[in-house]
Amino acid sequence: MDATHTEAVGVRVPPHSWGRSGAGRRVAAALALAVACTLGTYGCTLGPGRSGSGRSVSQIVTHAVSEGESLLTIADDYYGTPEGGSYLARVNGIDDDAHLEPGSLLEVPVSNDDLARYQRRTEAKIFYNRGTVLAESGDYTGAEDEFALALRADPRFADAGYNLGVVLLSNGEPERAVAVLEQVLSLRPDDSLAEFALGKALFDSGRAGDAIDHFELAVALDPDMEDALFARAVALLAVGRRDEGVFALDSYLRRFPDGSWSDQARRELERMSDEPRGQ
Repeated sequence: MDATHTEAVGVRVPPHSWGRSGAGRRVAAALALAVACTLGTYGCTLGPGRSGSGRSVSQIVTHAVSEGESLLTIADDYYGTPEGGSYLARVNGIDDDAHLEPGSLLEVPVSNDDLARYQRRTEAKIFYNRGTVLAESGDYTGAEDEFALALRADPRFADAGYNLGVVLLSNGEPERAVAVLEQVLSLRPDDSLAEFALGKALFDSGRAGDAIDHFELAVALDPDMEDALFARAVALLAVGRRDEGVFALDSYLRRFPDGSWSDQARRELERMSDEPRGQ
């Protein structure tokens, strides 16, 4: 998708980012989200223990790890939050950051509510995986439909919401993307990529001033997010905050002298240096 031009400045806000970092997942990684879980009960009554969702344990299921899964993503699928990953690590006697080999088995203590949640997530992933394939092929309209179906099946599927917001941006619907991405951030308030995508959606909607806050939050969460650093500078210039914008461009170039947007940043600084003050 082409980056968005502004009337106010000669540089562009970077397009939204498709990649997810850390334990997150990318739109391109459809196969990594294949569901491979065997529900094997080790005992229906386990005493007063609590599952990773905080509810009383009713049984333990055996989860077969799929390619690309982590403790955080598995916890998110069962418990509705990646924070349950540490709990799963303790249950299985492994480190919180342990690499999970595909095909290996994990014990997952669950409540009846957890199992119902996992069933919803399993259904939603069918649509989600279709959406990732369509997005990779460039069919953003088809991908939008599939991600919307995934969210309908599981409204708390944050990755589906993020990817729906991204394809809405690709389809030129930034206002709808704003609403979707705000919901994603209500589920995952520390998601740097969602903050950046929301900033991009607000910028594309003509709300550059509001976008600045989200670009700044994205940088606070991920200081190495080059696109957010550059986008913040562009947004500052777009709302007429020239001195702050110049400083932000200069800071970006010091941090990323050979970055993706370094040529544009240098050209804009040169253009403004030749411009009479106040224009």
